[in-house]
Amino acid sequence: MSTHATFFKQSLFVLSKNPILFLLPFAGTALSIIIEFIFIEELYYSNGNKVFFPNVILFGIFFAAFVITYFQLSLSRKSVGLSGLYNHSVGVLELLAIYATYSLVLFFIGSYEGQIREAYHLRSDSVSMYAFKLTNYHDIINIIPSGVVIVLLSTLTSFLFSAWMVQYVINEHDIRYGLLESLRRLTRDIVFKDTRKKMLLLFLVTLVISMLDFVLTNVAIIRISNVLQLYLYQFMILSIVDSVYAPLFSICLFFIALSRSFTSE
Repeated sequence: MSTHATFFKQSLFVLSKNPILFLLPFAGTALSIIIEFIFIEELYYSNGNKVFFPNVILFGIFFAAFVITYFQLSLSRKSVGLSGLYNHSVGVLELLAIYATYSLVLFFIGSYEGQIREAYHLRSDSVSMYAFKLTNYHDIINIIPSGVVIVLLSTLTSFLFSAWMVQYVINEHDIRYGLLESLRRLTRDIVFKDTRKKMLLLFLVTLVISMLDFVLTNVAIIRISNVLQLYLYQFMILSIVDSVYAPLFSICLFFIALSRSFTSE
């Protein structure tokens, strides 16, 4: 197992030499916290009415997230010894297609999680419904089966789509290397024994992070009586944890994909 875990050590070494890899994730975290603050404030003063961001703002948030992801992939690619991403339109659009599909799947998983949360919430006002956290021991036990499904789905989705994007950008300079070819190579990586063991190890670590995300999203772990303060504090903790883990996750995926490429050569 220690042999298969060497990519973790390599990734940590790369991160220690390239702290700039944390810049974009933390910029994304700052943006998401600001947006969350604005949304919570609008919700608080809405007199119980539902609050919706205009479609223009929603699309702007989506494209901002994609731009952060795109440049993070480029920085990660450079950090592992490859050249930066080529900025040709086909490559950007194909990467956008992967990211859009990934976001859509996460949206459906989030909607399912929202339905599960509503089943445990007794108050009907929009603020408490949005910021609601489980505090009752019985409710926490009951939500575990649904939580397991949500955590597994979200982890598997994030893992596969992130690995697909990494596989795509490794050979993005080759115009013959499109979406289907990168997906085919990802499938080969999963089948290949040595790479599969590395991917399984990274998946298990990511699963632990996803479990922590689920707990912070749905369970009150901080003793604060104010519902909104509790929500915002746990949201900030969740965002910071994800920002720290995201660069490590990305670099690990690069090393796993490259180890398979070198083996096949």
